[in-house]
Amino acid sequence: MFRVGDYASDTNTRVVGKSVTVSRVSTDSRDINKGDLYVALKGPNFDGHDFILEAFEKGATACMVSRDHSELSLDDGRTYLIPHNTYQGLADLSRWWRGKFSSQIKVVGITGSNGKTTVKEMIAKILRCEVGVDNVLATQGNLNNGIGVPKTILELTSNHKYAVVEMGMNSLGELRSLAHIVCPDVAVITNIGTAHIGELGSQDAIAKAKSEIIYGLPKDGILIVEAEGNYTDYLISQHRGGVAIRFGESCQADILGQHSRSASSITLKISYQGYAIDVDLKIRGNHNILNALAAAAVCFSLKVSARSIKQGLESFDSVQGRLETIKLKSGDVLIDDTYNANFDSVCRALEFLAAEPGKKIFVFGDMGELGEFGPSLHTKVGEFAKANGIDLLFGFGELTKKAVSSFGANGTHYDSRSELLGQLRASLNGQAHVLIKGSRFMKMEYFCNSLIT
Repeated sequence: MFRVGDYASDTNTRVVGKSVTVSRVSTDSRDINKGDLYVALKGPNFDGHDFILEAFEKGATACMVSRDHSELSLDDGRTYLIPHNTYQGLADLSRWWRGKFSSQIKVVGITGSNGKTTVKEMIAKILRCEVGVDNVLATQGNLNNGIGVPKTILELTSNHKYAVVEMGMNSLGELRSLAHIVCPDVAVITNIGTAHIGELGSQDAIAKAKSEIIYGLPKDGILIVEAEGNYTDYLISQHRGGVAIRFGESCQADILGQHSRSASSITLKISYQGYAIDVDLKIRGNHNILNALAAAAVCFSLKVSARSIKQGLESFDSVQGRLETIKLKSGDVLIDDTYNANFDSVCRALEFLAAEPGKKIFVFGDMGELGEFGPSLHTKVGEFAKANGIDLLFGFGELTKKAVSSFGANGTHYDSRSELLGQLRASLNGQAHVLIKGSRFMKMEYFCNSLIT
């Protein structure tokens, strides 16, 4: 992959020991292979420096250690990289590695309140249709934070033609740092919603935080935004005259979509600069129309063929835990949307449920990271569910008491998983649709797994 000496000389990083060659970078001592660089990270409940010896014994070529660990013996003949702290060292290393491919690989950066992972997977699917599976790097799962993003970038090789990198954030400044690592050629902001409003305090602050991805774009970089978003004009203004492409179903859109529905799919006509393609989407939901248009916008901007865009979108299936539809043995249908939850994604999921036939049941777990807005937003979820014709609401978690109350009749709160599951099973009739959703810490997949088995 690289020689330690080359990195050190380019970045003025202190090195103790020989300039060895590193084949891979790992932050987990349990996952060390021969030739790896082990990065010793320190968190509130762990310290990777405790596992340095283990990493070397497993075959690590070198270790990155924080400067303040003066108690470490670094004169043992092994190789150490010593940044001020290893989190910054990991970021600096990945930024340096990204620079090695600045002219060779086109990089797409993705952020937004909702839809990041789905859009990322759609783009990757299209690009793999265009250039082959092995020539496209994409973020694994949702490794979109200050550790996951650098690790993704460090997987770049000369075989790659494209990279698709998902970026998340919890605070102002975080996305700016990630953007300077990724340096995307194309940046996508899927939407501005209420996720992380508890930490940031307002939707305006969320828009400001999401706009930080733009700081990683070159002057001729391309920004992709939703045409009808509340913050579209603001986001484009932050690009300071660079190219911006709007996607949507309105006349303001550069990438224009028009859709029609059948019982099992959506037919989407996508138009852009004289191109027009008809795409039969396997996935449903209004939000997935916008996700598909965002992915198409990125790929058109990269001059990907219309054929690959059509093929990629038509072959795309649902991402696990994101409105994943599962037919149960009972004949009822489970809608697994347990990956995570915020107010906007819950409302979109409820709209999806409302469009389904038969009895409609909503199993709702607490939404996190809402701060002082938590009670009011849970109340609004109950009202929204009622207004959309949901038949039953089962609440699990302290805040869902607010949703149950505003939902009114046929809303019930449970403190016990087993009691909720028992009543849920008793409510099935062979024709019901059951939506299960909540934030990650609620572990709502328990109910999905119990119904499936």
